[in-house]
Amino acid sequence: MKKRISQFLVLMFLSSCSSDDTKQNVCIDGTCFGEFYIDTLGHPGTYKDADGVWHIKHAGLNYFTVKGNLSNLDPHYVINGVPLVTTAFDSNLFYTLGNVIWTYPVYSYLGLWSSNQMNTPIPVGTQTYTFPQLVQQTTIENLVGYEIQHNPNVNVNHPAYQTYFSTYSRYTYSPQQSMVFFTDFIGMSATIYIQISFGENKEVVNKELKVVFEN
Repeated sequence: MKKRISQFLVLMFLSSCSSDDTKQNVCIDGTCFGEFYIDTLGHPGTYKDADGVWHIKHAGLNYFTVKGNLSNLDPHYVINGVPLVTTAFDSNLFYTLGNVIWTYPVYSYLGLWSSNQMNTPIPVGTQTYTFPQLVQQTTIENLVGYEIQHNPNVNVNHPAYQTYFSTYSRYTYSPQQSMVFFTDFIGMSATIYIQISFGENKEVVNKELKVVFEN
């Protein structure tokens, strides 16, 4: 009887080892990461300071580009040569078509839904609005390129609504996103939020870029 129990325990141990050994890494080196930077081409003088803040110089171009480098996926998550990776971009800088610009207190990717920030007052001229109130009256643009269209009957609590607050770069280890840079932005700062989904959400990495717009 003791012999049978011993054999059973050995089989259980071997099975456990086999399971651990065959556990699938999402990224080929076991760690998923992403590094992002501002493309300085077309923006002479643009630099990253000692605090990690990017100072973007306006040089006649009304846009700049964020580029990234991602870790490679394990072949299990590469289909016909296409890596299953998605990079999403968001920011706390919004503006309207009338060139009213403000930074919204977003502290994480899609942070508008993280702590009821949708109710934070936004000063527009001599008036203040919440985000839902403003969308009922005008179209809102974001630094990263998405647009929340004017909708008098908007329901910001709908589960699908938050998916509008981002732009995407998919299926590439070298994601990039061009973003607007109007002269009206000069003197302002912003935070760009980046979320990388590796292997169909098997592993998610969040990054931030802080930028300052300068002449």
